[in-house]
Amino acid sequence: LDRSARDPMEIAVAKDGRVFYVERLGVVKICRPETQTAQVVGKLSVFETPDNGLLGITLDPDFLNNRWLYLFHSPVGVNENRVARFTLNGDVIDLASEKILLRIPVQREQPICHTGGSMTFDAQGNLYISTGDNVNPFASDGFSPSDERPGRAPWDAQGTSANANDLRGKILRVHPEPD
Repeated sequence: LDRSARDPMEIAVAKDGRVFYVERLGVVKICRPETQTAQVVGKLSVFETPDNGLLGITLDPDFLNNRWLYLFHSPVGVNENRVARFTLNGDVIDLASEKILLRIPVQREQPICHTGGSMTFDAQGNLYISTGDNVNPFASDGFSPSDERPGRAPWDAQGTSANANDLRGKILRVHPEPD
């Protein structure tokens, strides 16, 4: 679709054939297959580590009428990932239209891994969001990343994916409302 894409992460295809996609460094692009052209429609300021940035995009089920798209991104300056809805005006994302649906607390002090970020809607209008466990697995020798030693929380999934009270390491379901 676009030979100039840098670190593309996810695509969403509108019913009219337009292809939207995100690049990890914060760029949202649109491609029109009939003309084989791509253009930038928005740029978010994102926290850019190997597993963070602008990671997911999906279009509202009624996108052709309401022009809403949803982005999963890692904003700068806060220890969280966000799922937010934006409005597309013409071929430009109105960044001021951001409505934050979900804030997912994350740790960014130690080696950051496993972020996730893919999203999709079901037929009932529920939005499903994948989140990574935010744990560095490389010291676990192929076993479950569990490490209860002091100071090793970033290497211990018991506090994230194994914890039902934490949003990390899950498939989350929310039902977005117009307001």
